[in-house]
This record gives sequence, C-alpha cells and structure tokens, in this order.
Amino acid sequence: MYGSTITKFLNRILKLNIRQKLILTYILIVAIPLSILQVDAFHKVRVFTEKEYVSNITFEMNKLRNDIIKNVEQYIKATQFILNNQEFIEFVSVYQERSVDEIFSFKINVLDKIEYLQYVNFNINRIRFFTNNSYLPEVWPTLYQIDRLKDFKFIDKFLSDQNQISLWKIDNVDILGPPLNNEEKVVSLYTKVTDLVGNLIGIIEVNMKVDEFFANELSRESSNSVTIALSQSGEVILSKQTPIFLKRLNIDTKKLIQILKQKSKAEAEDGIVHLKINKNSAAFVYSHIPVLGVTIYKLILFDELSNKINRITFQMLAQVLVLIIASSALIFILITLILKKLRQVILSMRAVENGNFDVSIDVKGDDEIDELALHFLNMVERLKILIGETVRREVAQKDAQIKALQSQINAHFIYNVLENIKMMAEYAENYDVSDAITKLGKMMRYNMNWKKKFVTLKEEIENIQNYIALMNIRYDKEIKLLVNVDEEILNYEVPKLILQPIIENAINYGIEPKGEGGNIFIDASIIGEFVVISILDDGLGIELEKLTALQSALENDTETEFCQGQGIALKNVNERIKLAYGREYGIKIESKHGEFTKVTITLPYKKI
Repeated sequence: MYGSTITKFLNRILKLNIRQKLILTYILIVAIPLSILQVDAFHKVRVFTEKEYVSNITFEMNKLRNDIIKNVEQYIKATQFILNNQEFIEFVSVYQERSVDEIFSFKINVLDKIEYLQYVNFNINRIRFFTNNSYLPEVWPTLYQIDRLKDFKFIDKFLSDQNQISLWKIDNVDILGPPLNNEEKVVSLYTKVTDLVGNLIGIIEVNMKVDEFFANELSRESSNSVTIALSQSGEVILSKQTPIFLKRLNIDTKKLIQILKQKSKAEAEDGIVHLKINKNSAAFVYSHIPVLGVTIYKLILFDELSNKINRITFQMLAQVLVLIIASSALIFILITLILKKLRQVILSMRAVENGNFDVSIDVKGDDEIDELALHFLNMVERLKILIGETVRREVAQKDAQIKALQSQINAHFIYNVLENIKMMAEYAENYDVSDAITKLGKMMRYNMNWKKKFVTLKEEIENIQNYIALMNIRYDKEIKLLVNVDEEILNYEVPKLILQPIIENAINYGIEPKGEGGNIFIDASIIGEFVVISILDDGLGIELEKLTALQSALENDTETEFCQGQGIALKNVNERIKLAYGREYGIKIESKHGEFTKVTITLPYKKI
C-alpha cells in the first residue's frame, strides 16, 4: 500500500515540467532544511540557555552553602567562647546572693568581653545566656533568666531530651531584641550548659537575622528563581519571591515542598533535578547542610525563557516562510526567463523531427542553453551534410553495382585467357611461367571476389605468399618472407586485404630503394584480449620527420602531406579496422631510418 502510494507520488513529480521541478527542488533542498535547521538551532539555544541558567544557579547555591557554613562557624566559635570561659561558668554556677560590686566586676571583666565578641562578628545579631540561677540579676543584653524561654514549646522539648546538647532553630522569633517584642525572624543556636554532675546551669543562645544568615538570598528579587530552606523538624523558610512563583505554578506551599522532597534524593547531599510542574518546565538545585539538618533548594522556572524563545522561533519561521514564498516567486520568474530559449530549442527540435531543417535560433549569450542551441544548430547543419552524402553514396552504390557487373565480365575473360596461357606454358614445359600464372590467377580471384568482406588469417597470408612469389619474379627471389602465426588464430577472421597494402609498402618504400633484397617477417599471436599482427621489414626505414607525421595522422585521423603514397595505404587500412572494430583498435608504425620498419595491427580476440 505504502509502496504504491510512493510510486504514484514519484510519478506525479516526474510529470511536472522543469520549472516546477526546479522550484520543488529549491523547496526540498533549501527551504525545508533551512527551516528545520532554524528550529533545531533555537532548540539548541534553549537547551544551552537552560544549562547556563542551571549552571549559574548551581554556582549561586555553592556560594550560599559556603556563606552559611561560615556563619555556622561563627555560631560555634561564639558558643565555644562562652563554654571555655571558666570565670563566666564559675560565676553563674554559684547559687548564692552576690554583692553589687561582684556583679559590677562580673559585668566589666566577663560580660563585656562577650558583648565585644558580638560586636566584632558583624553577622551575629545576639549572644545571650539564659541562666538557671535565680540569685543572679539580668544584665542586658547578655544575661537573662531562663524563665524568658518558658513560652517556647521547642525549649521544653529540648530541655527534656537528655541526649540533645544543642538545637538549631532556623525559623525563630527574637522577642528580646531591641526594641522589645519586635518579633524579628532569626536563626538561633541553643546550647545547654551543665555542671560536672549534669545539672543544668543555663542555655547559650546565638542568633543571626534570617536574611543575613542566608546571605541576603531570601530577600533578593528574581523573576525566575526562588530559594527555600527546609529543616528536618519541618521548619520552612521561603524567599520573598516565593508567593509570586506559587501563583505562576498554580500550587500552594505544601504541594511545592512535597514535590521538592519527592524529586530530591535522600541519600545525596546535593544534586540537580529537571521536572515539570503543571506543564511548566523547571529545575532545582539542592544542597544538604548536615550540621544544621537543613536542605537548601533553589528553584528556577524556564516558562518565561521558553515563551520568549518560542515567540522568536515563530517570528523567524514566519519570516522564513515569507522569504520562501518571495524567493520561490523570484525563482519562478528567473527560471521562466532562462527556459525561454530552451523552449525555442524544443520547438526547433520538433520542427526538425517533422522534417523541417530550415530552423534558426537567436544565440546571443554564452551560457549552457546558448551552447546547447549552438550545438543543435551545428547538428542540424551536419545532418543536412550527412543526408546529402547519404544520397550521393546511394547513387555511387548503384554505379558501383553496375561497374561490378561489368568487372565480372572482364574478370572471367581474364581468367580464361590466363588459363590458356598457363596451358601453353606447360605444353612448352616452362613450369616457372606456369606457376607464376597460377599464383597470379589466385591473387586476382582473391582480390576481385568481394562477396565476403572478412576472410580467415590463413587466407590472407596465402594471398601474401602468392604476392611475394610474383614479386620475386621481378626481384630474382631476393625477397624472403618468414611467417610465424599461432595455429589457434589461423581461422580467425580479419578484414580482407589488410596485409597486402602493408607488404606493398614494405617492398616499394623499404626493400626496393635499398637495392639488395630483404626480409619480411609476419608474426601473429594472442596477447591477452587482443590479436596482435606484426609486419617487420629490414628495408631502408622511414625518416624521423616523416615517421612523426605518419604516427600523428594514424592516431588523430588527420591528413598530412606525407600521407600520399606510402601513408595513404596505411591510413586506409587503419580506418577500415576502426570502422570494423572500434576506435581503440588499428595500426601503429615504428621505424629507424636505415634499419627497419615495423607495423603492428591490433584486433579484438574472439575465441573461435
């Protein structure tokens, strides 16, 4: 089913004209890939931007974690300072009335040092000691009675747990800070102080404003991120932007905290989580601070980023669509102009097809279509010439047929006369003359019988042997013929009379001018896929200039002034071979003046 649908679709495309195919090609190769690449580019930009956002948030989270740990260290140092102050511990551990001078001395020598510690640690909001000693008066802002903490339920629980020495409270209220009862949000560390037998002496409180403890991260305004701190006891600290985010996400605080806890891994101290919240793309980075028992979450939303990138993507796609339509229209106009001349060529071809050779095309430029038009006009002119030559050849062929009939009559007459002369020579016992006439008759029959255009190599060599025998009557047996032919190719068919013109050249232009007879060697063998026939004579050879001209004429099928006489025979044989077998076959000539001439014929080998 799908195959037939695809075939129908391809057939419809093939039926389109060239103009429509070019426009379709432009859309498929340029327009659509460009749009896909653009969408892919914006997608990669979105992914990269989200990664950058997450990377920035991760960096901010690491910085926040380090700042919190530094603040925790200040808490611990302040607490240790009090615990290690023996003078302070001993004073608050004595349950008896103290004089004003003793209290004043304690204030000047001990409590002022604690207050100084608070002042040099700028982030620390308050350092307090809540004493269990009712004999001691309160010395603000450092020394207080433990009853001040009676309204805090978490203190009762803390005091009742014998194993718990310290307590972190990240969502605490400082009711003792100046001015009184301002209920400022602080992060507090409570530490129990006991005597040697475990009796409670008091509680150390070190607190810091929430915003300063979290390095101003909670109060920072951000359009796409919020910070949330969760303690193991269930305390929650939200940044200033959290209500806005909850409204954008369409969830409440409880649901958000549930999502954060579910997505983060309990066994991992930190990590990055990508998620969807009510179809909103988001991610959060979390980090656990064991000493506090607190996990910090930094949540980032990608909805604004995605919407912005989507708007830009749709705008760019709309622009690309307009550009594609405009460029397609422009291409249509340009192609129409370009193909106008091609249309003229097509109409001219149809006219020639109908037999009208009187066509003309206005060729002005030099582009491919103009070149096509020019070649077409040249082809038409060549066709005119070839048609004229064909007509002349048909006329010549008729004349040749008539002459052939006449030559047959003359040939029979000559054969009969030669036979009578042969009988007269035998009657006179002149057998040399009789043999010569026999060979001459065979040659004449061979040369005049053109019923077959191809003969066996054996027949061709026999004709050469008869020819050499007759020539030796003239040269007094001074020409020797040596033949070496593979038996496998004796019955191999070759074009008739391809050897005799070469042998005649060897005698007339090589051996005869030398004036002392000579040798002719004929070698024929199979070399690979070729039959190679070599004719070598030890005659006068060919001068270098003439040899170069002959070689060029044979290789390029050109006429030269040296092709008269010796060259014309070789050229005719070469052309006959190429017409019979193809342009890659033919003859080659080698020679050294005064020593030899060698003609090599290359033919295709076909097993008989």
